Amino acid sequence: MWTLDKSLGFLTTRTARSMKRALDAKLADYGLTATQYIVLVRLWEEDGIPLTQLGEPLYLDNPTITGIIDRMERDGLLERRRDGDDRRVVNVYLTEKGRGFRGKVGKLGEETDAEAWKGFSESQKNELLDQLNRIWKKMNEGLI
Repeated sequence: MWTLDKSLGFLTTRTARSMKRALDAKLADYGLTATQYIVLVRLWEEDGIPLTQLGEPLYLDNPTITGIIDRMERDGLLERRRDGDDRRVVNVYLTEKGRGFRGKVGKLGEETDAEAWKGFSESQKNELLDQLNRIWKKMNEGLI
């Protein structure tokens, strides 16, 4: 019989929420949220990318990423600039303040993951990651 405690969707959502809550708690002293953090991480990897390319790999839709970028720009972490070659394209760049946050909060996501993985062997960790990626691919066949 199907129950919530055996529901993959429910259990993964519950897990994701608890991990987000843990990361949010660590970021609160810096005035950041977990969602803003993943935007910063993406820009630390590749600064000056188009807004559309920023949201896609983070699985954030356009209205969501726009709101996040609005708040982060207001807080002085990043700025939007029109592309010199194509004025329709808006690129997102870190400010000095946004780049400076890397040294302050850059490892907090990794630390949160490490806390969640305590008690797991490397092979258990790799197996679970593989299984989650397989499920994600299966559920997105034909959609991506």
